[in-house]
Amino acid sequence: VSENKKIGFIGGGMVAEAIIRGLILHGHDASKIFVSDPSDSRRDVLSILNKQLNVLSDNQTLASEVDILIMAIKPQIFSDVASSIDFKTVENNPMIISVAAGIEMKTMKDLFGQDKKICRVMPNTPCLVGRGVSTLIQSNLNESDIVMATYIFNSVGKTIWIQEEEWMHAVTAVSGSGPAYFFHMMHILKDAACKAGIPEEIAETLSIQTAIGSSQLALNSADDLITLKKKVMSPGG
Repeated sequence: VSENKKIGFIGGGMVAEAIIRGLILHGHDASKIFVSDPSDSRRDVLSILNKQLNVLSDNQTLASEVDILIMAIKPQIFSDVASSIDFKTVENNPMIISVAAGIEMKTMKDLFGQDKKICRVMPNTPCLVGRGVSTLIQSNLNESDIVMATYIFNSVGKTIWIQEEEWMHAVTAVSGSGPAYFFHMMHILKDAACKAGIPEEIAETLSIQTAIGSSQLALNSADDLITLKKKVMSPGG
C-alpha cells in the first residue's frame, strides 16, 4: 500500500517541503517520511512541520531506511552528494527519484548503478501550492514502482509520464519555464488596468482571477484553446 511505504528526501528545501506537505495532506503516514538536510535551520523548520517526521542529518542512514529515495538537491551538488552515499551497503535497494533539473538518466545510472530503479522528474513551481505538473521518465521500474512515483507527485498536482528523455528539454521550456510567461502576462494586464486608472490592488485581483478562471475554463471545456479564444473575441475587435 502506497501510504505505508517509507519515503526519504535528501535535501529539505522548498520542493521537498512541498511534496512532504502534499503527502501528509493526502493521508501519508508522517512517521514513514524521512528527510535529511545539512542546515540546522531547515531541519528545525521541517521538525515543526510535523512532529512525526524523521528529520536527520546523515544521508547514508536515511538511504538505508527507505523504500523510495528522492534526491531533492541542487544540480551543481548532485554528483558530490550522490557519490557520498555507499549504495553497496544499502541493502533495501530503494527506488531513486531525482527532481534536480538537468541531471540526465545516464548520469544517474553512472552514479547509482545501471541496474538501479531510477526515475527523473521535472516538477514546476506551482507544485509549491499543490497545483503543479510533474513530468517523469523511468528506468528499471516495475508497475508498483510506477504507481508509487505517480502517487508521490500526484500529491502536488498532475503527473505525466514520457517515454523519450529528449522531450525533457521541451518539457522544461513549457511547464518548467511556463509559469514565468503567465506571471509576465498577468503583470502586463495589471499594468494596463492601472494605466487606465484602476487602483493597483483591484487591477492585480482582476488579472490573477482572470488567469485562474481562464485556466479552469480550458481544463473543463470540450473546446480546444483556439476555439475558446475565438469565443472571447468579438467580431471586428
